[in-house]
Amino acid sequence: MRIAGEARGNWFFEASFPVLLLDAERRVLALGIAQAQGEWMTQAFVPFSAELVFVAPPTADGTLVLERDNPSGLPEHADRIEVPVRFVATPQN
Repeated sequence: MRIAGEARGNWFFEASFPVLLLDAERRVLALGIAQAQGEWMTQAFVPFSAELVFVAPPTADGTLVLERDNPSGLPEHADRIEVPVRFVATPQN
């Protein structure tokens, strides 16, 4: 699955932030890194992209989680966005 979007520069550390894909039972299907596609040392929005490779789960629904990179580990710097996803089988060529 290819993911693309924009995030504020303060979500990145060293031009990246973590991305997770979970099934409906909150099991991790894939872990990835979103890479900035521009200058990330800004408060402005920065384009990013990531690619996740996973095996289709038995559940039809899941969640894409974008996590603000937080190398300090301090809870006041932590943040995440959760986006519901639906898994759809695609024909294999």
